[in-house]
Amino acid sequence: MSSIFVKQTGPPSPPLEKATVSVHALSGGHFTLPEYQFVHPVSQEARKHVPSLAFLIQHHNTSNGKTTRIVFDLGLRRDIKRYSAPIQKHVTTRQPMTTDPDVVKSLAKGGLTPDDIDYVVYSHVHWDHIGEPRDFPKSTFIVGHGALALLDGSSASLRGGHSFFEHDLLPEQRTVELSDPTASQSKMNYAKSQGQWGGVNFERLWQPNGALPETLDVFDDGSLFIVNAPGHLPGHINILARTAEEHQLYLAGDACHDRRLLTGEKAIGEWHDAEGHVCCIHADRKQAEETIARIRRLEQDGVEIIFAHDVEWENVPANKARFFGAEGGSNFRLSRAALQHHTNMSLSDEQQKLKAQFDSELGADAFDEPWSRLLKHSPEMFAASLRLTSVPKKKGHLAPKIQSLILLSVAAASTHLHVPNIHRYTKQALQNGASKAEIVEVLCLTSTLGIHACNIGVPILFEVLREEGKELPTGMDGMSKEQWAFKEDFEKKRGYWHAFWEDFLRLSPEFFGAYVEFSSVPWTNEGGKGVLEPKVKELIYCAFDAAATHLYKPGLKLHMKNVLGYGGTAEEIMETLELATLLSISTMDVGLSVLDQELKSAGQA
Repeated sequence: MSSIFVKQTGPPSPPLEKATVSVHALSGGHFTLPEYQFVHPVSQEARKHVPSLAFLIQHHNTSNGKTTRIVFDLGLRRDIKRYSAPIQKHVTTRQPMTTDPDVVKSLAKGGLTPDDIDYVVYSHVHWDHIGEPRDFPKSTFIVGHGALALLDGSSASLRGGHSFFEHDLLPEQRTVELSDPTASQSKMNYAKSQGQWGGVNFERLWQPNGALPETLDVFDDGSLFIVNAPGHLPGHINILARTAEEHQLYLAGDACHDRRLLTGEKAIGEWHDAEGHVCCIHADRKQAEETIARIRRLEQDGVEIIFAHDVEWENVPANKARFFGAEGGSNFRLSRAALQHHTNMSLSDEQQKLKAQFDSELGADAFDEPWSRLLKHSPEMFAASLRLTSVPKKKGHLAPKIQSLILLSVAAASTHLHVPNIHRYTKQALQNGASKAEIVEVLCLTSTLGIHACNIGVPILFEVLREEGKELPTGMDGMSKEQWAFKEDFEKKRGYWHAFWEDFLRLSPEFFGAYVEFSSVPWTNEGGKGVLEPKVKELIYCAFDAAATHLYKPGLKLHMKNVLGYGGTAEEIMETLELATLLSISTMDVGLSVLDQELKSAGQA
């Protein structure tokens, strides 16, 4: 068998942000399971029609532009007559069954062919996961340690009609068996285990990762791990993928066949074969239970879990868009509906009540990953933050769209630049009816914050010059025609004048003139007035001037006066200050995300 190794060409360059992969589900057919062979207690007559899910994983290496495509499992074989005779006999017990669409058709739906797939990684080599390897003539096949012994018949015998294997399943020259994750890692060649950052290397060292004792970092960037998941079958492996900054996805293969095993409602099932022998769907029940316990812990920590025959996951309407090529499809960043479904599965009664209150007061669409994390770590702070956030929304002196735009200005201000909230409030503004032009105008208005370096610095400079006996004239006396022209241009475009601009204009008329043009864009574009009414523009100035990251008193007072001059009210100004105060919750957003990362690094996740 061949091995995969990318030669180290230089020191790795760590990413500025967490590396991610995209993951899309692929349909690999459906078949029927007798529940008693998988869970206990359950009726002997109970049967469940389940999917055989596969997944397309794509990794983009930012250093060289290469995209690596991996398919995890291949589902059912399109033509069941191409299974070996013992497997065909077993298939008769799994009817009804459908094999269309298979993985090849599922890839085609999104515009890919098997030739586009670099690697096929098998969770294990049971018949309902192996698909049709000959459909992938250019791919390298990756299997867990012990899988090849099953295929060549040298492994210990396993009971049950599902445990038949095809010795000629995989092409020898394009197959890699992973190293033994339980062997002494110190005996491995360390240099061989290294690879270029973002490059594929299936011979890296197995390393612990939080609650998972043996994982292999495929790209050496934390985006994709192969996880040793013993118990079900020799060579059984899972996938842990980071699909967004704050979202991880665990593909559990056949570590678990029924979600009730994760919740503890059911135990692993056993049955007797025709000869009276006790059979279990797992080769080693004890190890399987330990693997399930680790997966349960991951789910409690917020990792999304999907197993190969996860019919409950498939039946969530929001997950239809997470299949490759689906209309409106997306990577496995949690959609709102999917996030709610995933969150509700692991909440206590108290947390469920708080979540329901959140949905009632702010709307289910507002519940995102930072809110979910806060609810998990501190229900008390979640409740307090919800109450604080709800006040301006309930009072409603400002329309929801205007509230969203004000929140966006605070998040996007150069003194804060909280990217998660920029995303959050941009999306919220669009949902509340804001146009692209209105959002751009908010960003233009907020970009003027930097001028306060001059508003603060110039008066201090004049004070220092006076103390040093180098006092300059103040006011507009003695100004040139050009300087007077700049003042008139400012008044015309901005609609006001303040004495603190005069010293600035005296010292640097060139920069002042440039600033007039810079700051006037949102007041003069779109037909000469901008798209937001003047009162709203002034409220946005108030918001970022008042925010805790800026606290610019002179500007705040000026723009409050301007709001009133444009017909605004004290209630509207107060509501703007309340919205600016919500910046405080960003501490929890960022801090709890870091806490999760450090707990994981310390093995306490």
